[in-house]
Amino acid sequence: MEIVLLALIPLVLLAGIVLFAVGHRGWNWGTITAAILVLLAATGYTFLAGMLAQRERGWRTYVADYQARLAAERDGLAPAAGGRLVATPDRKSLTALADDKARWKRVADRIDTWRGRHWEKATFQPPAVGPNGAIKAGRITLEDVEKITLNPGAEVYLFDAAPVEENGRFLGAFSVEAVDGNSLTVVPSLPPSEADTALWAAAREEVTVYEDLPVDRWMAFHRTIAADAGEGGPATLPEQRKSDPEEMLKHIEEQLAEVRQHAETVPEDQWATIGEGLENGTILPGTYWATVEFKEAHSVPRATGEPVEFEAGQTATFDLATARALQTDGTVTLVTVERRRPLADAQTAIQGTEYRPAGAADEPTIRIEGVAFIRRMLETDIAAVVATTARLAAAKTSADAQLQLQTREAEDLATDRTKWQSDAEAAAGVAQRFEARVTEAAEELTAVETAIVELGRELAGASALLVGTIDAQAPPPAQPPRARP
Repeated sequence: MEIVLLALIPLVLLAGIVLFAVGHRGWNWGTITAAILVLLAATGYTFLAGMLAQRERGWRTYVADYQARLAAERDGLAPAAGGRLVATPDRKSLTALADDKARWKRVADRIDTWRGRHWEKATFQPPAVGPNGAIKAGRITLEDVEKITLNPGAEVYLFDAAPVEENGRFLGAFSVEAVDGNSLTVVPSLPPSEADTALWAAAREEVTVYEDLPVDRWMAFHRTIAADAGEGGPATLPEQRKSDPEEMLKHIEEQLAEVRQHAETVPEDQWATIGEGLENGTILPGTYWATVEFKEAHSVPRATGEPVEFEAGQTATFDLATARALQTDGTVTLVTVERRRPLADAQTAIQGTEYRPAGAADEPTIRIEGVAFIRRMLETDIAAVVATTARLAAAKTSADAQLQLQTREAEDLATDRTKWQSDAEAAAGVAQRFEARVTEAAEELTAVETAIVELGRELAGASALLVGTIDAQAPPPAQPPRARP
């Protein structure tokens, strides 16, 4: 439009000059100059008026578009036929969004109560364990807190502020020894193990301090909105991030997967199998829940308080065992069955609790010990087993020494026995030779004795002969010799 107006200016100017050239007789140059200036001014005014009209039309278009977009964002309206603004089902007004925000804020506040009183952005100086087992107290400093309302003797629970994917961990339970403004002097509630001291020694920027361990709730981990895969694509859950694939994180990954598997709808062909599992005890009660529709008015009793009244056509949610019982009675019809992950009470698991069976008010409570007490018992048993193992090792060492001594003695005895057998064999040979010599000596003795007897006889005969010879030759004595006996 600006180009058209600019083209009209020289045409109008040329026409004016021609007209002035034809009818300038009788005019003076001042009048002609003034007429030309008036013509130029009129032409410029026409051009400026056109430009202003063009700008106004552009602004009207921009304002209309801006008002349409403002109505769409603020009021959820869109232009329809005839230029009217009508409500659209896929857009919400700011008022509706504010109501949704307030409603979700209330839901978030209700969900956030599962964590209880806690303090974020705290620094942790871990306790130190001496060589003799003595524990030096640690310190927890809370930021943005002038004075913490905790008393000595209370227990606090520490979590690493880093996510699980970045090796975040539960740091343990600690007893408060002293409170100094926003600083806590703490010691471990249980004697720390080597794994605890190694975990505390790892560098960490922030920790979160809980007065009580978080309460496990279905609502806190239930995903109410699914992510859209795109135009015409199926709705899928948000992408899950894998934890660090280390051996020590496998159990945590399984727990995280179990948390994410909450409120999964069970196909109808599996209802009977799940019911049988509930009856024979292979499936824990409370794992599966059913939405039912009442066929007729019915009153459902409660453990405490008045029974709940239901009308025909009304829906409700019960655990699957109760829903199956109502279905067997012909009171309800099962609509859907979903699996809910089992809830866990971490504080009860650590500290234990007291339990009294329902309807047994006169019976004493049953103490159920937690992992803290079980750990102390196991550590005592382990210490006893270690001491017994040490005694057995010492006894085994002593027995091995005695066995070596007895082995050496057996070897010496075996050597002596071999020598004794050699000596016995030699002695047997000597005995045989001695017996032979004795036999020979006996025979020689007998021969000698026989020879002696014979020689004696010969001697006696020779002596008698000699005496007779002497007596015959010698004169008779004055006194006769005494006769020999």
